[in-house]
Parts: sequence; structure tokens; C-alpha cells
Amino acid sequence: MAVLEARGIAQSFEGEQIIKDVNLKLNEGEIVCLVGSSGVGKSTLFHVLSGLERPDAGQVLLDGEDITGKPGQVSYMLQKDLLLPHRTILTNVSLPLIIHGVNRKQAKEKALSMLPEFGLAGTEQKYPAQLSGGMRQRAALLRTYLFSDRVALLDEPFSALDAITKGQMHSWYIRVMEKYRLSTLFVSHDIDEALKLSDRIYVMAGKPGRIVKEITVERNGLDRERFCLDSEFLLKKKQILEILE
Repeated sequence: MAVLEARGIAQSFEGEQIIKDVNLKLNEGEIVCLVGSSGVGKSTLFHVLSGLERPDAGQVLLDGEDITGKPGQVSYMLQKDLLLPHRTILTNVSLPLIIHGVNRKQAKEKALSMLPEFGLAGTEQKYPAQLSGGMRQRAALLRTYLFSDRVALLDEPFSALDAITKGQMHSWYIRVMEKYRLSTLFVSHDIDEALKLSDRIYVMAGKPGRIVKEITVERNGLDRERFCLDSEFLLKKKQILEILE
């Protein structure tokens, strides 16, 4: 059974249909990417999957249970880190636990114990403005993980980073997600990033937007870095580009 599943999702805005008949699955421990041109409805779909919007049609299932239109069931991280500027990093990342009813002391103890795993040791009393972009994204990802350690929706989580920092974040992210088996569905406009990180890729296209192709990323025993130099990588990239064009 899929951890997260969308069945026949359709959604309109101001009389215009944005997405139609969207079906996808996210299995336990998977990293799945959603790619598509701007305006195809990726963010709209994420709003539905996170429960922020109720769709015109279709269902969202978490472990087989209908969570359609019910926010707070899965983690959702937007492109911007949205850390509270006047709160310390420790306070920022412990907020999800407090929202879930954990008392403040226990929430901060739990968050503090996780800081080293996310490369944030020694930052607990710093403020967001004192951290680099990469460190802020690590803090945002930790906060996302503490909200739900089962499923995370990430909307272009690395797009604001420079190329060198992005590459470092990719390697770190893979290690952390594989260790904690967090099932992740993320949006990216970067096809190279999608192929490097994902187990599967859903390609969205059309007006209204829909899933037009599901691609399984087979690395044939290569690690993710070496796969990026392999001929299969280039073939998959060409396939995706042709669909989007």
C-alpha cells in the first residue's frame, strides 16, 4: 500500500480548471519528483495533497485513510524557508512539536538532539539572519521532518541555492532521507536534480495539468554522482525535455 496516494484529483480556480484527473503514489522511503512547466498546476496539486485546499473531485489517501481537505496530516515545505526571524533556530525547529501538543521543554530537547544530524550543531541560539542559505534550508527541512516523520512535500526546496551549495545539499539530503526513511514528494524545475535525487519522476503537462508520464530512474548500480555522467541519465533527460516541449 502506498504511504500517500492521489486519486483522480481535479481543481479549478476562478472558473478555470487548473488540474484534472491527477493520480500518483508515494511509497515508503521513496523520493519522488514532480516536474513540469510553470503554470501547469504543481503547486495547486501540493495544496490539495497537504489539505490546504479541498479538490473539486478526487481523494487524497494517507496509509489508506482519506485525508482529503484535512491539513496537518503531512509536512509541507514551501520554496522559502519561512523561518521566524525573531526566534532562535532551536525555537523555530521545535515549533511543529509544540503545535502537536508536546510541552516546550520536551520539544526543545527533541529538536536539540536532532540538530547535529541536520548539520546544525551549535546554531541553536542563533537567529535565521545569522545563517547561510544552505543552513537555513537545513533548519527548514528539520522543522518539516519534526512536523511529520512519515511524509514530506517539498516545493522546490533547493532552487534558491547557488550551484555549489545545491550540490552539497543534495548529497546531505540523500544521506539523511535514506537514514530516516522519510517518504518525500518534491517539485523541481531542474531535470538534472530530479534525475539525481529521485526514485521515480512524474511529468506534468497540459492545460489543465495532468500526469502525462511516470519515469522510473534505474541507476544500474551506479551511485547518484556517477549516474549523472552516464548515458542513461542523458537519455532520461532527453525523454523528459521532449515531453515538456
